[in-house]
Amino acid sequence: MARPAATLRTGAQMPLLGLGTGPGSVGSWQTSTEPIYEAVKVAIDTGYRHIDTAESYADEKAVGKALQEKIGSAVERKDMFITSKLWNTRHHPDDVLPACQRSLTDLGLDYLDLYLMHFPVAWTRGDVYYPKDDNGRAILCTPDVPFMDTWKAMENLVDAGLVKAIGVSNFNISQMEEVLTNGRIKPAVNQVESHPYLVCSKLLKCAAENDVVITAYSPLGRPGEAGLHGVTPFKDPKVISIAEKHNKTPAQVCLRWQVQRGVVIVPKSVTPARILENSQIFDFELSAEEMETISGLNKDARIVKFGMCDDHPQWPFNGAF
Repeated sequence: MARPAATLRTGAQMPLLGLGTGPGSVGSWQTSTEPIYEAVKVAIDTGYRHIDTAESYADEKAVGKALQEKIGSAVERKDMFITSKLWNTRHHPDDVLPACQRSLTDLGLDYLDLYLMHFPVAWTRGDVYYPKDDNGRAILCTPDVPFMDTWKAMENLVDAGLVKAIGVSNFNISQMEEVLTNGRIKPAVNQVESHPYLVCSKLLKCAAENDVVITAYSPLGRPGEAGLHGVTPFKDPKVISIAEKHNKTPAQVCLRWQVQRGVVIVPKSVTPARILENSQIFDFELSAEEMETISGLNKDARIVKFGMCDDHPQWPFNGAF
């Protein structure tokens, strides 16, 4: 399988297609990581060379088990691109190195190709991923930890050779610009929710001007929960019409639209047929008119909102994307 890639500011090649492994792969609350383990193996056998995971997904051991079975037999480590993320409860500078080391241990790796700050808001330190008060609000870190303090600790991971590149996730334009301006090491990637109903055109323009690659999570919206916020772009009549012209599925059209914009995609699935289908997007091209039609579907329809901390001044979704 051809593996077109985006070039990071480090010079590294990041495959445009990756397998997402987070919540939504097998359900919002996973009871077993066995499907993730099998999915990673299937993806590698299918030709994927990019796997996207995170500590908060609670599946890194399963991902690591699959990687160890495939690296050295089916693939070489240098040919794989592995992304993980620093969770909100690990923002204190003293927690960054241990968190990264824990992910590396669980994944069975010596280094990560990319390590992202998962979200710009720091939650209280500890091993409870979603610390909540009696009102269901996030318990924030006290005193607050500005994300630039966390970023400086992440820069040290690059210096130590534990990660090849660092970036951010769910950062709006002004937050990304703050890291670009004040970081000793500039962010290579910003991973955000994006699909035809959440186009993020302003963010994409800003990123391109600053040599930041955009990765889209939920690039198909929320297919497992049809009707939630109306985020089902693969069911849009205009997408279906374009798909019929190319003899492709509507999902493939949504994914092709992203990679044709230079956006990296990490669709989630544990179904072998769907994993294969999602990879079959490099043998056709959308016309300029079709690209414009899909971009015109934007509704600013966001699925992931981290609403439990939407009163924090650094909650990103008040800002421009």
